Amino acid sequence: MDELNRYPPQPPLRFTSDPVAITAAADAACAHAQAVVDELLATVAPATATFDNVLGVLLQLENEFQKTSNVAVIRALTGGVTAGETSDEAGKESAAALRKAAGQAANKLSRFLPDLKADKRVVALVGAVYQGHQQDDGARLDAESWKALRQEYRASFSLIGGAPIPGSQERVAEIEKRLSDIQGKFLGNLDDAQDCIWLTRAELKGVPDATLGGLETRSSFNAEEQLRVELNGPQVRSILSHLAVPESRHLVYAGMKSLAAENIPLFHEAVQLRHEAARLCGYSSHAARRVETMMARTPEVVNALLDGLREKVLAQLPRDLEKLSQMSPGQSPDTISSADLPYYSSVYEQKNYSIDQEMIAQYFPLLPTVSRMLNLFGRHFGFTFQAITDAADKFAAERLAWHEDVLVYSVWNDEQEGGDFVGYLYLDLHQREGKTGGAQCRPLHLGCLDPTSGQRHYPSTVLLTSFARNSHLHHADVTLLFHEMGHGIHDLAGKCRYSRFHGAETVGDFNEAPSQMLENWCWDPQGLRALSGNHETGAPLPDDMVDAIVKTRAVLPAVKILEQLRVTLFDSVVHSDVKDGAAIDADKVYLECANLGGLQCEGDRSENSHGYTTYRHLFSGNDGTMYSYLWSRAIAQDMFDAFFAGNTLDDKVGRRYRHMVLEKGGSQDEMKTLVDFLGRKPSWDPFYRSLGL
Repeated sequence: MDELNRYPPQPPLRFTSDPVAITAAADAACAHAQAVVDELLATVAPATATFDNVLGVLLQLENEFQKTSNVAVIRALTGGVTAGETSDEAGKESAAALRKAAGQAANKLSRFLPDLKADKRVVALVGAVYQGHQQDDGARLDAESWKALRQEYRASFSLIGGAPIPGSQERVAEIEKRLSDIQGKFLGNLDDAQDCIWLTRAELKGVPDATLGGLETRSSFNAEEQLRVELNGPQVRSILSHLAVPESRHLVYAGMKSLAAENIPLFHEAVQLRHEAARLCGYSSHAARRVETMMARTPEVVNALLDGLREKVLAQLPRDLEKLSQMSPGQSPDTISSADLPYYSSVYEQKNYSIDQEMIAQYFPLLPTVSRMLNLFGRHFGFTFQAITDAADKFAAERLAWHEDVLVYSVWNDEQEGGDFVGYLYLDLHQREGKTGGAQCRPLHLGCLDPTSGQRHYPSTVLLTSFARNSHLHHADVTLLFHEMGHGIHDLAGKCRYSRFHGAETVGDFNEAPSQMLENWCWDPQGLRALSGNHETGAPLPDDMVDAIVKTRAVLPAVKILEQLRVTLFDSVVHSDVKDGAAIDADKVYLECANLGGLQCEGDRSENSHGYTTYRHLFSGNDGTMYSYLWSRAIAQDMFDAFFAGNTLDDKVGRRYRHMVLEKGGSQDEMKTLVDFLGRKPSWDPFYRSLGL
């Protein structure tokens, strides 16, 4: 069949603009789940419990339930004007109502299924099945089913490696429910934060005219024009990297660290509740409870990694700061502040490596770059991407997306991979009112198999970014986009039986590794040429610019990893052992981490400073496990150096990686996946080499 005339065996989703319909869908999903569990309890007793009649039922229910819950999450995150609606006040009110309904639905759905499975009668059934298979270590089950059973048993009993306090289940359930509420409020406060600072053009000296031209303006009391700098979004970091006025840098930095003050009590409450739940389940800390199921297994292993990295960073940091101090007359390593790091780093790279980010950006216009990324992923991993939406009226008529800006693709295997259907990819690239900031990739529908028919439900995955229209991307933006697109490729490549293991649904300290590994393409000469194209001529990056970008990867290594290390250490400390139930002084810990290496942090020392209230990841599933970004980065670099270095465009290597790593998802132990691919145990040395440490 001609590629343009192929019809997917699974039709694309349709999206409603009616808040009532969102609520009704959530209610229907909950009612169905309740009916399934009621039927299970009415027909199965512990004595007759088997994998098929208990776990099979619960896992299939989970497969179906996520189709509603994931959609609700996406609708809550995307906000804005729904496709086919207008952008007037009535349209904005309608979009706000839909977003609110979706948020409420997502919150309800996130707890409903866990609450059903917390029923003591369900727990008893799961326990009976587990005991029956534990005797032969799951030999009668396939590896994915045995892993699902062990995972469900642990979730039910919270006792593998721990000794729960008798009668604690009810309190733990209360805590988990409250934590779910706190999470929604914390993230909502960040999404809704409208904090800004008004500065004159003189105060914004150094910021490119193209950036200034996109900022809102007003006249001040003396009629001098001022420009609005949003403190809650990706653009502010780009502004800091160009801002030549020290006072302005410090104002902007301090403002960024003072966002969402209403999150302060939520953060403190969440930390205390997490520790309480961990102790009730027999663990010394929240971190111990969280890490047990990760590749690292124990906080001691995590601390060994962090201690080693911190030692290397602190040894290198003075040398980095000495280099940066030479970028400004009268500056010294002792006077450089955290607010200055982006600017001086940019100046240093431009001066010593001829790195001009604005010049580089001319080779990465947003939409053509996205198209080249898809072509590269397609060639390397064996996919083809077919656009199925290209006009606003089609959105209005068919509701194929939630906003007319969204690009939708049907994804297929190429001829070598069999030419069959894979799933759907949604790209929501532009910033708009009510849409969450930053960049992330999330599933709309996870892939899975129907246990009765054996028919596959194909995945749908969403990439969300906040780029302005007609953006030209800095190299860091290109790397971020490639990384997040990599999560989407992981979802599309997945071939698991159960949705809980599909694609990127792996343990936390492996989850980022596939995307982090792909970032190497953005530092590789072949990859950079394949991804770039001048916005006027289409010509790829010239060799001198490619060489300059590649050389800067290991430049200022301590400065570049410092912020990630700060957040990771903060998470590790506040979620580690609590002596005698003592309250954790998060503000004190935050300042200690912010002052790592003795670096001045005026914004962090402000009495209004509470930068931890912007740590979205600590309320998005990475609490107690922020180390995972560094752990998985080490894994990623090991995989790249072992097979891809010098072969970034070799599709044989890419397809082997697709089948041995991406397809597996979380269906087997992630360390097994890694060792099978590498042919050996992983090493940290490539990670340190890539950092220049």
